[in-house]
Amino acid sequence: MKVEDNNPAQDVSEDLTEKAKEEQVEEPAQGATEEAAGEPAEEAGEMLEELEELRRKAQERDEIFDRLQRTTADFVNYQKRMRKECEALRQFAAQDLVAGLLPCLDNFDHAIAAAQNSPDQTLLEGVKLVEQEFVRVFDNFGVQRMQVKGAKFDPNYHEAVIEEETDEVDHQTVLEELRAGYTLNGRVIRAAQVKVSRHPHPS
Repeated sequence: MKVEDNNPAQDVSEDLTEKAKEEQVEEPAQGATEEAAGEPAEEAGEMLEELEELRRKAQERDEIFDRLQRTTADFVNYQKRMRKECEALRQFAAQDLVAGLLPCLDNFDHAIAAAQNSPDQTLLEGVKLVEQEFVRVFDNFGVQRMQVKGAKFDPNYHEAVIEEETDEVDHQTVLEELRAGYTLNGRVIRAAQVKVSRHPHPS
């Protein structure tokens, strides 16, 4: 017959061993919980840093884009200004040459006026043809003779050399052209010398 061996001391020892095992199991679980609790806070901090970095980069991008827009606008304005300057240079490059040739054209006018009553009309016709060729070339370069007789005196276009008192026309009206005036593509290169009217009672 087998007798069971009930040893109280052995039972207490086994209980303590089991409890120690449970505590060993629980301790890592508790540490893992604390570590897991710390991860969201760390991730939130990293996200805030990334957000701040994105904001900084966005600000830098906006500043660069703003500078690019201003630079582009400045370049477009520069292109427009250069086109205008080049066009003006093209239109008025011959101004000095034309101004130097105008006295020659004046001499043709004087020669034609002097030859009006000449018996040699062939010479007169020849001078007129040369003058017409001169005028045609000038016209191709945008040189135009002013039509001033009967116009209102304008100091931008006319140079008053003589005043004649009369009440037959309005005050300060061009009565006679004494020397022709010319424009080059709309710009005055020589004002016309004229005789203008002066009314006895200008008021």
